Amino acid sequence: MHKLYNIKAIIICSALAITSIQLKAQEKDSVYIGKQINPDTLHINKIPGRFFNTDKNKSTAAISTVGGDVLNHTPSPTITNSLFGLLPGLNVKLNSGEPGFEKADLNVRGIGSYGFTNGNGYNVATIFVDGFEVSQDYFNYISASEIESVSVLKDAAALATFGMKGANGVIWITTKRGKIGKSTITFQARSGLQSPIGINKPLNSFDFANLYNQAKSNDNGRVWTPTYSAAQLQSYQDGTGTNVDWFGETLTSNAPYSDANLIFSGGDNTAKYNVVFDYANSQGLLNVANTDTTSNEKFGRYNLRANLDFNLGSIFEASVDLNGRLEDRKSPNYSTSTLFSDLYNYPSNIYSPYDNVNNTNFSGTALFPNNPIASIKGLGWKSSRTRFLQGNFALKEKLDFLTKGLYLKETLSFNSYDLGTYNKTRSYARYFGGSTTTTAQNTPIQASVLGASGQFDLRQFTTTLGYDADFGKSSLNSALNYHQYMYAGDGLFGYRVNYQNISGRVNYGFNDRYVAEFGFSYFGSDAYAEGNRFHFYPTISGAWIISNEDFLKDNVIVNNFKLRASAGKSATDLSGGPGSYASGGRYLYQQFYGSSGTFYTGNGTAAGNGNLTPLFLANPNIGPEESLKYNVGTDITLFKSLSITLDAYVDKRSGILTQDNSFPSSFGNYTYFDNIGKMTNKGLEVSTTYSGKASRVGYQIFGMVSLNKNKIDFQSEIPPAFAYNARTGRPFGTQIGLVSDGFYQLEDFNSDGTLKAGLPTPLFGAIQPGDLKYKDLDGNGKIDGLDVTDIGKSYLPTTNYSFGGTVDFKGFDLSVLFQGVTGNSINLIGSSFLQAQNIAFVDNGNAFAIAQGAWAYYPAQGIDTRATATYPRLTTNANANNYGTSSSFWIKDGDFLRIRNMELGYNFNKLVNSKLRLQKLRLFVNAINPVTWSKIMDDYNLDPEFNSGYPTVKSYTAGLIATF
Repeated sequence: MHKLYNIKAIIICSALAITSIQLKAQEKDSVYIGKQINPDTLHINKIPGRFFNTDKNKSTAAISTVGGDVLNHTPSPTITNSLFGLLPGLNVKLNSGEPGFEKADLNVRGIGSYGFTNGNGYNVATIFVDGFEVSQDYFNYISASEIESVSVLKDAAALATFGMKGANGVIWITTKRGKIGKSTITFQARSGLQSPIGINKPLNSFDFANLYNQAKSNDNGRVWTPTYSAAQLQSYQDGTGTNVDWFGETLTSNAPYSDANLIFSGGDNTAKYNVVFDYANSQGLLNVANTDTTSNEKFGRYNLRANLDFNLGSIFEASVDLNGRLEDRKSPNYSTSTLFSDLYNYPSNIYSPYDNVNNTNFSGTALFPNNPIASIKGLGWKSSRTRFLQGNFALKEKLDFLTKGLYLKETLSFNSYDLGTYNKTRSYARYFGGSTTTTAQNTPIQASVLGASGQFDLRQFTTTLGYDADFGKSSLNSALNYHQYMYAGDGLFGYRVNYQNISGRVNYGFNDRYVAEFGFSYFGSDAYAEGNRFHFYPTISGAWIISNEDFLKDNVIVNNFKLRASAGKSATDLSGGPGSYASGGRYLYQQFYGSSGTFYTGNGTAAGNGNLTPLFLANPNIGPEESLKYNVGTDITLFKSLSITLDAYVDKRSGILTQDNSFPSSFGNYTYFDNIGKMTNKGLEVSTTYSGKASRVGYQIFGMVSLNKNKIDFQSEIPPAFAYNARTGRPFGTQIGLVSDGFYQLEDFNSDGTLKAGLPTPLFGAIQPGDLKYKDLDGNGKIDGLDVTDIGKSYLPTTNYSFGGTVDFKGFDLSVLFQGVTGNSINLIGSSFLQAQNIAFVDNGNAFAIAQGAWAYYPAQGIDTRATATYPRLTTNANANNYGTSSSFWIKDGDFLRIRNMELGYNFNKLVNSKLRLQKLRLFVNAINPVTWSKIMDDYNLDPEFNSGYPTVKSYTAGLIATF
């Protein structure tokens, strides 16, 4: 007999800016809404934060939170790929699908500073796990099964106690702990396949040769002089000529993925425990077997986490958290980046993979020496093992015997990392036409010794004195904390980082209507000179719970209505490692020296001697970059089913570490950094959710959007000739270059090949019909650097959005999550991988479909694209006018929309579970990134999130969850 449920879904966004579902059911059976949302996980009554959790009704902060059970629906070894579209204010960008390196870029509320960024141009948020700072690498491969919640702390109120770790936002992870109740064992396993989202393959040999004939003729004064004869073209068409699909030969269409976890949880009034064993394995797309001498790309992750809590009487509480993780990586002994560079650059007609019928001799030439097949099969393999160990030990003393609500808590954290390597290597001879073409020879496989290539130790200590009390209509939560951080890296480039932080928070509430909070941090970092290491960062915030006022208290429409506001200071001391002076490294108050240039001594034949010179000029006044943050927000619940959360913010940065270009040349050719940069970053975040039930069908729809805009206020640029040349006053990352104005036509030239009078002369080398034409913005009759202006948006999107829904019926549930971005531009020649796909033939390069739109005029051969050309004339020579100069011609919209996650599941009812002696059994199938809508993908077959050689992937998995 089916049971009917009367479910009321109360959606509460409050300051959390999340969807938190409170389920009321007449029956006590487990209820699943959409993606198997666990109400115990997501119905968060406390807002996570430093020192003490705040009742969400009393929160004054802008914090977005998602439960770990939701993240667990994304099958990926890295937790970062589970965060798309779930947290307002957190921007997530996919980077690669390479096993062991597939982590996404994370950014909180856009780019607030042009200062220190990661390799992909994103400001780096600080990450804390269970109250302690961890490295990005540690966070990347935490498993979702370990996580209770992930929170993004965004405004001054949320970041009040983080000092120099708060300017770029904080990602706060809480791991699962045991609860009082019956012990449970939960097992999950899933398995599936991953495949590339999109690969832009080069042209086949026939199309390549036809375009190459055009390019060589263009280089010969537009006189038709084909390199490939009609017979050769015919051989490419009929299959007798060489025509190798290097991508097809080197890659497979899919690769296996699997993961599993086993969780033991339970406890009583004396002790609670939660122990997680987790495993994940992914294999790459390379077409190579796993043997003693060859290996595909492989990644294995093994996690163990045990969280133990002890109640030691009326005064003492203790906890012990232990975590260990192994990450095994194995791949061919050839750089993945170089392999994909070869795949993009090697034409289809250079040679076959093997030079003999027995497939024992790899082909190769001096011009194209790195046969992609040989690179993955003929060089052996390399492997590494990364080990993380972490232990947190806490003791809390409840001092109620002194004053009720007073407590003291001490916590120690130890975190260590080491990386070991082991390789088996060999080399291979290159053959062409039966003869070797290079000096490389076939050598037997040779094993290396075990090596250690890096390690660090991280120790942290905190002590907190807190006091919580209620006085009639008033409530008080307060804490004072001391935190010490000590990092020591070993090895040639090892260095130490130390900081201390004295901070506190006081939250006062009155009559469940009015809340005021003050927070501060007195933070000191060893990145700066003595006397300039400690700085003070205060924050104030408040909230008004309007729905608790008498005029709204019993309103049937407005169930929750709160206004929030905050203002305060934070900072960042991120600046890279010691000596990374080119980007503003750490310890710039000290003078660093290095070799630069040569001087000669001696008579007759002079001997060269290296110079020792300052790498930059020390600045003893260097200090942290500071952030002044303002935020206003509101949380509204209507009709007990519709929730809306809105936040507006401004982030004013000052003291951005900047190379000072204001010094005259007489000062000397030295680099000097100072805290002189300024930026403004502002935005708006909106999230909404609606839940309900129609007959036996439960449903939920949701959406969120984050709008962000920044501007460089001051950057110490060399004064530009014209305002439109400047980067100051524009958004960070704005594409700068020349404005394209079509192609030069035959009628633009005199009979001697010179430009006709009245046309501006480009200063980038000789031009001819079919080359790109540019606008002369300053009207001086020349096309030069003075005509540079903004030609496109930043590579960073201004809008991130997501939407989706869930439906459940009789145990079945279906969910879908869409996520997309708008307001960013992609430069088709902005990286080496993009250049390889969009610049034809130069440097013996390849040709792709984009080149088939090239300008050409050879009427005798039936070729005339003058009126329809979408690409400049082809050439085999370097061409600074077309490719060596950034221009609007290459700038394309980077907007896209993706289905990030789809899942169909079935939850067996209580009768079936009882027969199987289970508490819960769920079967499901899942798809990640199955569909993408993107103009740049439609037009150029480029993934809009493409960042490196290895393609991004989509996956399809099936699995089960059983709780005993």
